[in-house]
Amino acid sequence: MSDAGGTNRYPRGMRFDLIVVVIALSIGCGESSQVSPTVDAASSVDPIRPSGYIDGACVGQPTGARVLVYTRENQYRHYSNLDARIALFGMCETRGFNVSSTNDQLTINARQLASFDVVVFAVTSGNGGIDNQGRADFEAWATAGGGIVGLHSASSTESDWPFYVDRIGAVFAHHENGLPTATVNVAATPHPITAGITSFQHDDEWYLFQTRPEDKPGTQVLLSLDEATLPSDYPAESKIGFHAIGWARENAGSRTFYTALGHTRSTFVDAAPLTLIGNAIEWAAHKR
Repeated sequence: MSDAGGTNRYPRGMRFDLIVVVIALSIGCGESSQVSPTVDAASSVDPIRPSGYIDGACVGQPTGARVLVYTRENQYRHYSNLDARIALFGMCETRGFNVSSTNDQLTINARQLASFDVVVFAVTSGNGGIDNQGRADFEAWATAGGGIVGLHSASSTESDWPFYVDRIGAVFAHHENGLPTATVNVAATPHPITAGITSFQHDDEWYLFQTRPEDKPGTQVLLSLDEATLPSDYPAESKIGFHAIGWARENAGSRTFYTALGHTRSTFVDAAPLTLIGNAIEWAAHKR
């Protein structure tokens, strides 16, 4: 299993510029070291467990979705981890969201989760990003209706955690090298996430999964790769016919959206994928 292309480093001089952008953005959005969430007295809260570090936050509308952007990378490293964070902060203005971000696993606790409608696993990767207490708290929060949005390598995150795997819907297996442009087909069946969006061109790593997502009960595939539009030299063994790359799941009031899109910056600046992500957050927050 590999995520070729995800481990490369920023070209010389590029990383500094991007970090400066994020620092400036975070300061402009209201940088803070801690959130002050409302404690849910009915939840089981460990009084000794410290709060996690919030590395940036911005305020949208009072009724906007309350979003925690979780960015921890324990395995693969992506340029787009940073791009996703910037794009989601931008939704404070464009969507009215109230966004906080962190890569601190201690933020996944009952006390802080009570302040959010949705957790976005924004190009996360690897196991061990959330400890056992955090997993228990997250399960209770999600089971009570918390929404989940997974982007790209979120399907290669916490793969040893059955609850998370079930909610995301599939585990990453592999992809071919390169970032070929192809057509992303949008399902004809209406859904709030894809409302008003038609098929679009996109460049990305085209993920394959350990199981076929469409075979999992409760999964509604919303995005699929049109393999006929891949380059002629694309390996035949990675052409599987119907090729799901984005889907929605509902579990007893809790909503999850996952898409394999997200290795490239275009996911977080181009209109179609960015609209999908914004719609998905609203849907997962029961606001669409």
